[in-house]
Parts: sequence; structure tokens; C-alpha cells
Amino acid sequence: MKSNSIQRRNLLLTATALTAGFSAKGFAAEGKAPPQFDRQCDVLIVGAGMAGLTAAGVLSKEGLRVIVIDKRSWIGGDAIYSTGVVFEAQTRFHERDGITEGVSVEDYWKRLNQGLFDEPVSKVRDNLPVSPSYSGIAKHDPGVLRACAEKLPAVADFLFENGVTVLPIPKAAPFLLPTPKGSMGELAKHLREAIEEAEGSLLLQTAAEELLQDEAGTVIGVRARTRGNRDVFIGAQSVVLATGGFLNNEDLMRRYKRYWAAAPKGFSFVGGGIPTDHTGDGIELARKIGAALEDMESVPKFYTAPQKGTPAFSWLMLDTDTAYVVDKSGRRFVNEAQARYAGCALAMLRLGIDGGFVLFDEAAFSGPHAARWQFAKVLEDGGIWKADTVEELGKLSGVDAGGLRETIEAINRDAARGADSRFGRSDGRFRALRAPYYLSKPYWPVMFKTEGGIEVNPRFEVLRHSDATVIPGLYAVGAACGSISTRLCDVFASGLTAAESIAAKLRRH
Repeated sequence: MKSNSIQRRNLLLTATALTAGFSAKGFAAEGKAPPQFDRQCDVLIVGAGMAGLTAAGVLSKEGLRVIVIDKRSWIGGDAIYSTGVVFEAQTRFHERDGITEGVSVEDYWKRLNQGLFDEPVSKVRDNLPVSPSYSGIAKHDPGVLRACAEKLPAVADFLFENGVTVLPIPKAAPFLLPTPKGSMGELAKHLREAIEEAEGSLLLQTAAEELLQDEAGTVIGVRARTRGNRDVFIGAQSVVLATGGFLNNEDLMRRYKRYWAAAPKGFSFVGGGIPTDHTGDGIELARKIGAALEDMESVPKFYTAPQKGTPAFSWLMLDTDTAYVVDKSGRRFVNEAQARYAGCALAMLRLGIDGGFVLFDEAAFSGPHAARWQFAKVLEDGGIWKADTVEELGKLSGVDAGGLRETIEAINRDAARGADSRFGRSDGRFRALRAPYYLSKPYWPVMFKTEGGIEVNPRFEVLRHSDATVIPGLYAVGAACGSISTRLCDVFASGLTAAESIAAKLRRH
């Protein structure tokens, strides 16, 4: 490892070039003397979510001095609220589980391009109220998303090397790697330890207020604001923006999301369950110095959630178990396997459905993924109804029993002949239902992340709006970056790629 030599050389460069040659454009324009840096580092990462921590962990192991700042009082970002399912291809875990056919990076990329996952390359734009479907204008540079796809095996190695356990991969959804509940929080702690062991710093409740540039336009640090309302100036050879999306930035939502802006927010329940500080800080900072933005009008990330206080399980179960989604009339309204949880949410929004219910049977309730979805606990706590007959299920839930009966009979009839006459499901989870039946409490569509943000190249260098050239010294990763999706796989891949780009660049200097 080149750790010590790189670190000594780069800190020397930082101390001489940044302190002596600093001339922030904003200060120069106002006729003010440039400030002295309070702290210096090789790489400053703005945002301690998974993308930022990933980059910080890799760079720390390269021997670079890293400072991570975050306006929150905790680390891990929104990923610590997630179920920890990561899209992957061609990993050591596929080999472990004997899944070797049809799971290559090329297989993954083909499916992504076809829109067979809930995040296709072609993204929705909200120019019409009828647009909640996965189609529309493609991303400016699909090569960035392709770079993330090619990084997936490395992402799996990164998780493994940092102590993440991967549960058995469901053969019905071989591109989805499940991890135990709480694994993302543990990963965040592990990465924090790696940063601190390398003598890096993590400054919480410290918000970036301004990107600082030298006279050539190179980003060389930030002005940040501490909890005590004090300015702190941090100098760096590279700055990485990993500040997340803009769900709670009303101006950006009104300007770019329009149709979507009125949809309810949430995750654990309608109207809540996620932090309310997704204010697009990095996007705003980058835009102020001329960075390009991409895909800002695309559909936000949707989930499904019950009313507050209702015990819930994740609709990710649609990826692993046999289940069908119905409305109050007891009838299906979407291809559950193709739509997945996000597509089901969008279908409810598009069709004006006031609450959707997940219908399944004993084989799923007691199946191999029962512990993962905590079905027994949710049933015990009152978040699921169970009945031996359709009539009883309808009486308990208020869902029309006649519609439920017709739906179950149609499913069983179609399953016997191997063809879904209603929505054309052809996946291996399309099968008949047998009593006893289970029905979830109602869920509604909620948005919990925005898509769109700062435009980057495949090395995750930020591009200028004026001519698409690189803004030297500035990178963007994770949900702050508009060139990728906000799925965990791309969050990790962007952090890894940016770290490799920065380390390679600093080695050359």
C-alpha cells in the first residue's frame, strides 16, 4: 500500500498550495481577504450517508487524510432505514448459492435497459399528469449507470470485506442480495471506525454553506457552519458532494417535480418515518458554481406505507414470495412481479386507488422468507388479517368478499393452465392460493427519495452547465448525483468509483 508516502506528499501539497494560493472567487469578487483554512485534508466528503462513507472508507485505506462532514447528528444517511436489499450481478454470493446462469453484468444491464427493474435507464418526466409509467426521455449519459453496473461485483466484495452478511439469494429474484435487518447501520459504524483508524475526522452537525474555488476555478474546499453557528473553512485537494436528494426543498420540488410534488411523503408510515432534511444542499452548492443538473424532472422514488401506528412489513416481499395486490373491491390492478413495490405504488397513484392490500397464503406466511419479513409478528400486532374463508377475510378487512373470491378463483384457474389472463404474469411466483388466506392492512403510495441531481461523468467528476467540461476538484455521488439511480447498488458503486478516481488522480500529482 502507498499509504504513508501518498499521505505525506498530499498533506504537504495541501498545506502549501491551499493556504498560500487560496483566492476564493466569492471573496475576491466582494473585495474581501480570503480566509485561512481551519482544517486541511486530502479529500473532504460532504455527507455521511452510504455513498460518502463508502468513498471515505476506501480513501482512508489508501492512506489519504479524509474529513467527512454532515449536518445531521448521525451517520449512515437514509440507508439505515432501508431493508438492506442490494441489486447485484455476478458476485461471490451467487457462486456460494449455486446461482451462476443468467446473472452476469451483461444480463443485469440488459434487464435494466428493458425497464424490467423499477429503475430503468429511461426515466419518467412529468410533462403530463398521465405520466406515472416507466417510459420517457433517457438519461443524458447512460454510461454513468453502466459504470455502476460494471462495479457491482466490486460492491459485493466491499460489503463482504466490511462485515456485511448476505442472506441466501432468492432464486426467484437472483439479482437481489438480501442482508439482515440493521446491516446498513452496522456497516456505517464499521466505515466510521476505518476512517478514524486512519486518523480521519468525522464532523457531525456541520453543514456545508459554500464551495470555495481558486482563481483557476478548481474547488479547493468549503465554508461550513457548525452547530454553534460558527464558520469553519476546510481546505482539500478534492471535494465529494454526497448530500442526498431534495425531497424537502419546496422550491426545487415545485420547479422540477410539479405533478409529483403533491404526493404524500413517507416511508415507515404515510407522512413520516424518514428525516425531513432532504434539502438538496449539495445540488444547490454545485449549481451556484455552474454545475450541470440532470434528470431533475424524473419520478421520485416511491414506496408503500400504512397509516401511522399500523404494524407493517415491506412490499419487497413481492420480489421473493407469491403475493397479489388488490384494492377495496378485492380486484388486482397491476402485474405485481413486474411492477414491484415502486410500480405498485405508482399504479395506485395513477388509478386513484385509496389503499392497496397484499393478499397471500400460508405457503408465503410460513415460507423461507417469513422471518425476514416478520410476518408472525406483524400478524400478532394486528397488521395482517388471517381467515380460513374468503367471506371471513372480507368481513375482517372491509374488502369486498365477492371481488376477493373472483380474484382468487381467477388466479387459481390461471395458475392451473400456466397463464395469467389478467396481467400476463409469467414469473415463477405466479401460483394458486390455498386457505388460510392473509391480507395486509391498507397501504398507500408515498415518496421517500428524489431522482435527479448533479451531472457527472463515469468517473463521477462534476460537469459544468456551460460546456460539459469537468469542474476540477469536485465530485458527486449517491442521491446528490443525477446521473444514476438512488438504489443502494448505485450508491455504493458511485462511492467506490469516485474514491478510485480521486486516489488515482492524487497518485499522479
